[in-house]
Amino acid sequence: MAVLPAILCCLTLTSAHPHPGKVDHVATKAEIPSWTGNSLSWVNKQTCRWLSNCGTSGSSGEDAPYQNVQSNQRTLLSQAQLQNLPDTSSFWTSGLETLEQWSREEHLSRKIPQYVYDYTPYVHLFSGEQFWPCDIAEHLVHTSPYANYTLIRSMENDRTLDNLDELNAYAPYAYLKSEDNVEERPDWLGGSSNIPRAPEDFYDVHSDQVLKNPPLKPGPVRGQKQWNYFSRHGSENRGKPSDRLQERGGHSSAPAVLIVVPKEDGVVDAFWFYFYSYNLGNKVLNIRFGNHVGDWEHSMVRFRNGTPEAVYISEHGAGEAYAYHAIEKYGKRPVIYSATGTHAIYATPGLHPYVLPWGLLHDQTDKGPLWDPNLNHHAYVYNHTTRHLKSSAQTPYAPVSWFNFKGHWGDKIYPTSDKRQYRFWGQYHYVSGPFGPRFKNLGRKKVCQRMQAQCIIRHWLGDEEGSDDGEKRLPGEEVGDEVEGPETTE
Repeated sequence: MAVLPAILCCLTLTSAHPHPGKVDHVATKAEIPSWTGNSLSWVNKQTCRWLSNCGTSGSSGEDAPYQNVQSNQRTLLSQAQLQNLPDTSSFWTSGLETLEQWSREEHLSRKIPQYVYDYTPYVHLFSGEQFWPCDIAEHLVHTSPYANYTLIRSMENDRTLDNLDELNAYAPYAYLKSEDNVEERPDWLGGSSNIPRAPEDFYDVHSDQVLKNPPLKPGPVRGQKQWNYFSRHGSENRGKPSDRLQERGGHSSAPAVLIVVPKEDGVVDAFWFYFYSYNLGNKVLNIRFGNHVGDWEHSMVRFRNGTPEAVYISEHGAGEAYAYHAIEKYGKRPVIYSATGTHAIYATPGLHPYVLPWGLLHDQTDKGPLWDPNLNHHAYVYNHTTRHLKSSAQTPYAPVSWFNFKGHWGDKIYPTSDKRQYRFWGQYHYVSGPFGPRFKNLGRKKVCQRMQAQCIIRHWLGDEEGSDDGEKRLPGEEVGDEVEGPETTE
């Protein structure tokens, strides 16, 4: 009986201090029928009565349903509507640049250094993922612009990646709201067509055969397909770092975004952004919270005079920074892991507890499909002083307006009048969609994202040998921008 009060205490603390790195408050909903009807359950009534934990903090005082159409009555687009959706094939080549007018200096300033591609991180997606990488162009087609809960009719049908910043007149209250009921799990939300396809052979440890075309098996969501993925190490070793140096990642139809930021003293930061149309929150005691439409994650490799020095990955909150020599690698390229549902990025496969004690809340990563962002991406160069983004010489016609969009890449937190929403101890099932890459502190001096926090560069992957408290006690931990520690021994 002592466990339940402790859990409720933890939930209260997370209510008072919302999870860092997420927009608005985290949301919860119990996934049992008796908790889905309305927000005035007996538990919430008693919470309100005894702890004064009432109202809908986090919804900015707005508890009205979406205008024009009730949000709990939204249905999937009809087949006729789907046929009339705009073609997105030209969205990524709609930039206004004229290469012929570039001077030699301009061309050189926009050229992505080869070493950036030589050290692009591989991303292991989770083998049982339900919500795969997505294309922001496709995302635009299936969302509508809203100012809080009101449809912006003037841009309802003509949004592209090259005019998205026109919504900034409504920022920061602009939202890209799903036109479908997300609980119906429309195909575009899951992105199953974007699962990375390996360019080379896969090895099936069960049949001891090389597979030219790895088979797919039915996924857990409405017939969606997922990888029947086998590691050459065998399934029993899936959670261990690989010792193979020639792994090859696959091509995803969803393009990654590369933003290269030259800085002082020979420093160049290469940011890789990964977009997903849906974030599936984790569960605590079978209560899921933190779902939202739109999800941006990123990694960053810091170079000094062309040499990789550190790697930053966007776990929850402030993320983690590692010295380059410490991170797992295939060849000389870093290897990182995307967690199921939340897509938080970690440096190792396995379970990753956060926020709550006893591992009640955790992410999970494994050696699922290996994604090589080099095979499909759009590259940019960013001046952190002027805050000006330019398309690169590698992808000169890539548009930039989408980057300047100051709104949210998903729905606004659903009001408690919406049947999909539920509030429990200040936490919500559905929260607001995130802001985009321009808000990720691209001009940072430290390797870490958050300026206010200490930036610890870790020189050890996992727990130090001999540590019995489960904490990372890493040799050479350093606060600040410089990476000082063991010599790189690649």
